[in-house]
Amino acid sequence: MIITCVILLFVQKRSLEKELSIIRQKAARSEDGRIQERGKVRVLESNVILAAQSTGKAINSKIQLTDVNNKKRTTTEIFAGKTPVLVFRYSPQGCSPCINTTFEHLGRLKESVGSNKLRIIVIPNNMDLRQMVVEGVHPLKSQFDFYLADENGLGLPGDEMLVSYLSIVDGGKTSNVFVVDSMFLPLLERHINALIEVYK
Repeated sequence: MIITCVILLFVQKRSLEKELSIIRQKAARSEDGRIQERGKVRVLESNVILAAQSTGKAINSKIQLTDVNNKKRTTTEIFAGKTPVLVFRYSPQGCSPCINTTFEHLGRLKESVGSNKLRIIVIPNNMDLRQMVVEGVHPLKSQFDFYLADENGLGLPGDEMLVSYLSIVDGGKTSNVFVVDSMFLPLLERHINALIEVYK
């Protein structure tokens, strides 16, 4: 009888230990999930703040960009005229699917909106001219004008943070700044659709 009770208690103890272990694992996974969610919220908040900080900024007219022919041009020259310019500034070290998806949407935008209503230029970060020309040879990417900037880019907060972004430059000022990030990709199509509606 005593032996049976000892065996029963031992079995119950093992069962409780297993259940406790499962509960601890679930709690740890749940905590990891909460930590990941908090991290995502922080990234989302910082991207929204970054877009807000970059909106309405005047582009420094003395900044020089280099075209594929190695010719330096000031931002005043590049953004001259009454036609607004959509700038896609990106870092090749960033989210590759984000960059490729953005180029696809920009191709759609270019097909829908005439260049007399909205010009599109691309300013990649951390590239040399040879790489930029190769990038431009890609069937889709060759539709856009590429310029190189130094590490300061256009001097926007997004340039300082080395994030990819889209921005309309009109009258030397930025507007409609959209941070290109994997978290915002579901919104990118809607953003481009809104631009099509505005500029078609």
